[in-house]
Amino acid sequence: MKDNRGIFFIIDDTNSHCGITDRLKAAVGLCWVAENSGMDFKFIHTAGFDIRDYLIPNQLDWSAELADVSSFVGMKEELSYRPPFCGLTGLKKDALYICKDYAGKNIIEMTGVPDWQKVWRDLFRKMFRPSSAVMEALKHSSMPDRYSAVNVRFINSLGAQEETGYNSPFPPETQRRIIEAVFLRIAECEKDSDVPIVLYSDSVNFLKIASERGFRTCEPEGVGHIMDPGAGDHVKLMTFVYMLQMSKAEKVYSILNLEGLPSNSLYKSQYPRYSAIIGDRPFIRL
Repeated sequence: MKDNRGIFFIIDDTNSHCGITDRLKAAVGLCWVAENSGMDFKFIHTAGFDIRDYLIPNQLDWSAELADVSSFVGMKEELSYRPPFCGLTGLKKDALYICKDYAGKNIIEMTGVPDWQKVWRDLFRKMFRPSSAVMEALKHSSMPDRYSAVNVRFINSLGAQEETGYNSPFPPETQRRIIEAVFLRIAECEKDSDVPIVLYSDSVNFLKIASERGFRTCEPEGVGHIMDPGAGDHVKLMTFVYMLQMSKAEKVYSILNLEGLPSNSLYKSQYPRYSAIIGDRPFIRL
C-alpha cells in the first residue's frame, strides 16, 4: 500500500462482531469498494484470533498491522459499511479510511451487480487461500472422494449453546419432533443426491444421534461458534475447515423448514450458502 493510503477494515476487540460468514461478506464487499475506487485494501482481524492463522493472502496482499494505521501521518477518516452503503463513493485517494463499523451484508448482491455470486466468488478467491494449518487439517480429514453436504443450524433449539435471543431450548417432546423432522428432510437430500451425504451441524447432540444412526458427520469436537468467548483454537480452525469442505461438495443443502413445528426451530444460516458460493456449487434450501 503506497504510504498506507486506502481502506483498512479492522475487526478487533473494541466492539462486538457477527459470525465468520458475515465478517467475510463485509471484507470482500469493502475490498470490492476499494478496487472500484482505485484504492488499496487492507484487512486486520484480531478479534478472538488472527484471520491469517486460517486464511492468508492469495493474489491480493491485504495483510497489515495496526502499526500501519498509527504510523500514517496523512488524512484519516472513518468509514461505515452498512446498508444503504452511503459514503462509499467519491472516496479521497490521498486518505486512509478506517472501517470498524460494519454490517455482515454483501454490497455486491444488494446493489444489483449482475452475476453477483461470480463477482463475489472471484474476489474471495483473489483475496484468500487456506493457511498451512487449514490445509493440513483438510488433508487429514477422512472425507469421501465425492459427497454432498447437508447443514442444519439449530442454535439453541436442542439445548442452550449460544448467547443469543434467537430461540431457547424447546421442551423434550418438541426437541424429539424437531430431530425426527430433520431426519425426514435429510432423507429428501439423500434421494436428491447422487453421492453420499455428510452432515454438518452446530448441535453436538444432533451429530451424536446422527452418527448412531449410521450417518457420516463432521467432527463433533470441532463444533462451536467463533463468537463464543470460550471457543478454543480447534473450534476456530474447524470453522474454516468445514466451510472449505462444504465448498468442495457436489451439492450443498441447508435444512430450514419443518412442517408442523415452530418457525424458529432452525436458523437460516448463511454459512452453507456462502460455502457453496465459494466453491461454485449448487445450493438447495429445504
